[in-house]
Amino acid sequence: MRIYFDENFSPHLIKAFAILQEGRPREDVQVFSIEEQFRKGCADEVWIPAVAQYRGVAITQDANINRTRAQWALCRANKIGVFFFEPPRAGWDYWLIIGLVVKWWPPIKEASKSVKRPFGRVIQVHRTKWAEL
Repeated sequence: MRIYFDENFSPHLIKAFAILQEGRPREDVQVFSIEEQFRKGCADEVWIPAVAQYRGVAITQDANINRTRAQWALCRANKIGVFFFEPPRAGWDYWLIIGLVVKWWPPIKEASKSVKRPFGRVIQVHRTKWAEL
């Protein structure tokens, strides 16, 4: 299974999770950067169908609600799973986002493997459960 992070995430975080996941080969989870796989600024209309071909899921923290709605519609049409990290009102802090990804990593992997596609989950900073789209 492939998990793709969008370009709003630090490339260092993405590389770290790719390395950490390599230590768990039995889980058969690979971590990729949308930017590195498809190019910087790649249109959603390009990368979403490409992710779908690999039966991958996407993780995004795009704060633009109109873009997020359009992105979700494309994800549904292409039958992929997507996790939206909702930014806090005060904006993202580097360590906050890393902590959130660490906290949610096991449920992200589990949902990616077991939930029928398409699916969408919204992860909020101070919540203990995600919201479904």
